[in-house]
Parts: sequence; structure tokens; C-alpha cells
Amino acid sequence: MSRPRWITRRSATVLVCLALAGGAVLAPQAGAAPAGIDSYYAQTGWATLHGDAGNRKTVPVSPSDQYQSTWSGLENASVLTAPVVGPDGTTYVTTGLAPGQSNLYAYAPDGKLKWKSAEWQNSDDFDSCAVLQSPLVARNGDLYVSDCNQLWSFHPNGQVKWKVALPDASPGSPWQEGTRATPFRPLVTAQFLSDGSVMGITTWNKVVVVDPETGALRAPVTQLPATASSPADQPKPPTLLGSGLLDPELAIPTWELFWGGTMPQANTPSVSNKTGRIFAVSSDTTQGYVYGIDYVPGTSGSLGTIALAFSAAVGSGSSSSPTISADGNAVYVTDNAGILYAAGTDDGSVRCSVDADSKGGSPTAGPDGNIYLLGDQGTSMTSYNSQCQQRWSADFSALAKEVLPISPTVGEPTWIVGGPPTLTNDGLLAPISVGYHVPLGPNAAPFVATDFRLVKIDPATGSIEKVLAPQSGESDGFTVPNTLNRLIVVSYGAIGTSSVEPARAAIDPRLPEGHKMPPLRGGIEAFLPVDSPDGGSSGSSGSSSSADLGSLFGS
Repeated sequence: MSRPRWITRRSATVLVCLALAGGAVLAPQAGAAPAGIDSYYAQTGWATLHGDAGNRKTVPVSPSDQYQSTWSGLENASVLTAPVVGPDGTTYVTTGLAPGQSNLYAYAPDGKLKWKSAEWQNSDDFDSCAVLQSPLVARNGDLYVSDCNQLWSFHPNGQVKWKVALPDASPGSPWQEGTRATPFRPLVTAQFLSDGSVMGITTWNKVVVVDPETGALRAPVTQLPATASSPADQPKPPTLLGSGLLDPELAIPTWELFWGGTMPQANTPSVSNKTGRIFAVSSDTTQGYVYGIDYVPGTSGSLGTIALAFSAAVGSGSSSSPTISADGNAVYVTDNAGILYAAGTDDGSVRCSVDADSKGGSPTAGPDGNIYLLGDQGTSMTSYNSQCQQRWSADFSALAKEVLPISPTVGEPTWIVGGPPTLTNDGLLAPISVGYHVPLGPNAAPFVATDFRLVKIDPATGSIEKVLAPQSGESDGFTVPNTLNRLIVVSYGAIGTSSVEPARAAIDPRLPEGHKMPPLRGGIEAFLPVDSPDGGSSGSSGSSSSADLGSLFGS
């Protein structure tokens, strides 16, 4: 999906165990517009879910050595995808709140709420499915984002530019009219095409291409071959994203989408800036597929065409969002068994593959051909070269032991990586949660995070170079720097904390003094360098640490 799939892998293990127990000054947009499809995106470094058309999660910035929280928002709402940045530095965030609330928010660089979408009540309004994707931001600042059954465009001031209906789901699909207030057939995050058209693929595998100015179709709606997937093999826990964090009617579809279950399409497509070819990953009940899709614009008022260039089989499941290599010659994807594949963008042939233990994790791709992956449940981070050979496997145990003590009741502290790494000019940015495995029964010892750090990692070795800042919550999503100002914005989905919330009374007494379960919170948090004249001190400072991080990591 647009989803960070690794989230669910990590969170699901927690849930199964629990069930067993019971106004800154902005710089102008940099330089001239790049050539090709990239030129249609806001030139901010992060204009769509994975940053760019290739889903690379790479931003040409050089982070400072130390940051402080400067503002936060939407603490009562789960944010499951990436905040994106408009050409004036505005941060846009989607949520999945229930009727009577808004689900698209615009924040100025100083954290002031500029506007929010209208509160929704019915299927004609902008509804809770917005949480399943990030807005696509155009160079002129216009936004393109779907809800459950419509594709919307907003001007930068929040005025609705247009909205159009999305195609019906495949026959027999669940969560349609008669079973929900709003039928479920959203796009998974949109991208631009070679002529500036807006393209997306619905959860039921239908390719939609529209005019960015009017919303009118620029090609016939096209059904990709896979039409249904097997349901998720894990039941949805009853407390997942409760307490108002997510529209209750959306809970089961969201769970299925994050697991790649039921619906065949649960990923963000990527588009080659080199050739204009679209890449998508889908699943049926037995097999996963990487699709190469060609769009040819229409002429003289006629509709364009969409054609399937290739269909390459990979392992079962809906896999990850496809990431295109920097040279445009390979597309990387992982399947639900954790296998990493590098497929040729010309014909889909698998050039190499390796068991990377990355179940549904979308790769980060660097300009040197190297890629970076999260492992299953966020318990590892690895790097591979373009021949699928492992370069390193990171171990952040030293950070866990520097932050937390060894406990006589729950043992040594451990860690997980809370989101896919973002590659900058001089390092990888990633959120790391540290905590303990807390026994809750003979077969249950879920990971309970107590402290959180934003770190910079050496891309050559996988070792931590700097601890940039404490975070106030457990990140379940993307770390978003941008090229316009010095802000770094992170998202909090509250997946892990909401999963173990019912066991808080049993967990807290077993944790070391001063290190308890964090409060249940979602939303976003923004950070500025400590030496920034615009840096504030009113934001959350994160959980307290029992050790001096500077002694080991120089933060």
C-alpha cells in the first residue's frame, strides 16, 4: 500500500502475544525544475508518500547534529502514512477520524494550523479513508488525495478544486454499499505521469488516470489481472487503534490492507522518471506479481491508453510498494516471505533475489545503487547492493543499553526500528524504539517500548553516528525532512501502544522505575536543530533517559 507494511509485521506479533495472554522563513524552491515526471512534483524533497515518483525515500539535505521538538499536533489521531510538504513549506497530514471530524490538515512551518478539510458525515464528504495514503503535492501546491470512494483535489488554501467518483470494487468485494456508510474502494497514494496526469490504483486493482485540472478521465479505467487476495491470517485485535484514534468502521479494512489481505492492491505504485513506465505490486490468493504498465497519452481530444507491459511473478502476498533504483534499471520489491527481488524495469525479469527477512518492507534506494531495508517486525535493518548481496546488518543493542537499565524482572533492554529509513546527503535517518519484552503469560512476551530516539546512521556500516533527538512517542511511519526549511517531521500511528494498552496495569509494575509505558498518542511531531533561531522549546522532549547518550554516541 501506501502503507508502511513493516508496521503491521511488528505490531501483529505484539498483538498475537497479547491475545495469547488475554512560521519559519523559507528558502525558494531549489533551482530549475528537474526533467521528466519529477518536474510535476512539489520541489520540496517530500511530495508524496515515499518522497518521490520512484518511492526512494531519499532527500538531498544535510541534517544537523542535534534537534529539539518544536511543535506537535493531532495527538488524538493515528497518522499511518507520511506527512508531505508543499512548495511554501506547509506540512499536510491525513488522518482517519470518525464522522463529525476532519481528515486533512495543513500546518505552517511554525506549527500553526492553517486549515483543515470540512468535517465529514456521509459518502459525499472527505472521509476517513484518507488515513491510508499521503496527499500528492504538485509543483504549484495543489493536492491530490482519495478518500473511500472519491478522488479529491484541493488548492493550497484548502479550497476544493474538484472531486470525482472512483470506480466500483470488483464484484463480491466486501465493505461496499449496504454494509458500510461509505463504500470502500480508495486509491493507494497517487503519482504523476509523463503528461502531468494524476494516476492511482484502487485497492481492487483498477488503474485510474485523470486530468489534474478537471478530474476528467484521461484513459479508460483499466483492471489489472489480480482481483482478490486471501484474508489476513491474523485476526484484528479488539483494541487496535481504539480510543478514537481511528474511525471504528475503518478498523477491519485497515487491518486487512496493512497485512495485504482480501484486497489485491495494497501498495503505492512507482513511476520511472526515465521511461514513464508505472510499476505496481499486487496479489491474488496464491501469488504476488510485479506489473510494468505503460501509459500513452491521447491526442486530439481522444483518451490515452493503458497497457500491461509485463507481469512478473514474485512470492505470495501483496508485498511492498515497489522502489525504482536511482539509475532506473531495476525495481525492488519484497514479498510476504521476506524475499527481496530486483526485477528489470524493461521486462520484469528477476535479476537477483535474497532472503532479507523483510516481509513487505519497502526499500530505500540510494544514488550509488545500494538499498536499505527493515526486517520483520522492525527487529533488523540491513543494506544490500544492486546484486542483492548484503553489505551490513545493523545492531542497535548498545543504544538500548545506554538508554535503559537491565531489569531484574524483564531482563536486558532491546530495540526495534520504528519506520523505514530516510536517506540524506550524509546519513540515514530512522526512529528507534527501545524497551523490553514483558512476559504476560506462558506464550506471550510482547515488546513494550518505553523510550524513543531519532538517530542518524552511517550508510556504509549501519552504525549509529548521532542520536539527533528524543521523540515523545513510538513512530510507526516515515521520517520526513525537506529541502525548504530545517524541519524534520515524524508521524505516530499508535499501533504498538494501542495494542498493549489493555495490559498497562500488568506491564508497568514490571518495568524499571522511571520507564513506564508511554501515554497513548498519535499525530505528528516536528523538530528543528537546537541552533536554529526558529527552534522552540514548547514541544515534547520525549521520555527521560537513565544514561548519558553523549558518552557513547556523541549526541
